[in-house]
Amino acid sequence: MVDSALGQRDSNPDLILTLQFSNTGSTDRQQLVALANALRATAQELLPGVSTRARMDTAPAPAAAPPKPTATDAPLVIDLPARQVFTRGEPISLSHTEFEILSHLARRPRVVVSRRRLLELSGTLGERERAGRSVDVHVSRVRMKLGRYGWLVSTVRGTGYRFDPDPRVRIITETVAA
Repeated sequence: MVDSALGQRDSNPDLILTLQFSNTGSTDRQQLVALANALRATAQELLPGVSTRARMDTAPAPAAAPPKPTATDAPLVIDLPARQVFTRGEPISLSHTEFEILSHLARRPRVVVSRRRLLELSGTLGERERAGRSVDVHVSRVRMKLGRYGWLVSTVRGTGYRFDPDPRVRIITETVAA
């Protein structure tokens, strides 16, 4: 499936290609990159000066499982390379630290991450007097901003936090190099 979104940034159009491959029988990365490059070349012919970015999801879907949602129809999308989070297509504004915490947890589903490690991500580890419960505050804000999906970030009492994946959530982990 190929989804494209066309928007204006300055005077040059920006084209984002989202490529999702499942049950194609081909997981050869070089073939998929070649396809993305061919789509970029076609976009350049149709829209001279267009800036293109391509994201690829190459994880095959299990034969018996329903098809995975695409980045545009999943209720929650965490686009790690683009540093963006969307609920029902609407962007969520996260601070740098909030995104770093969510990203770190989402990259390690079901793995408990210590508060100390999250303090390192927030940059307050060496500032004991200011750090206090700052990680707890940041995690609380992430949960609040995720709304009905805030439960995805669980507290593991006395240890830290964990990201509990859900099949309705789309996590984009890789951008195709230009």
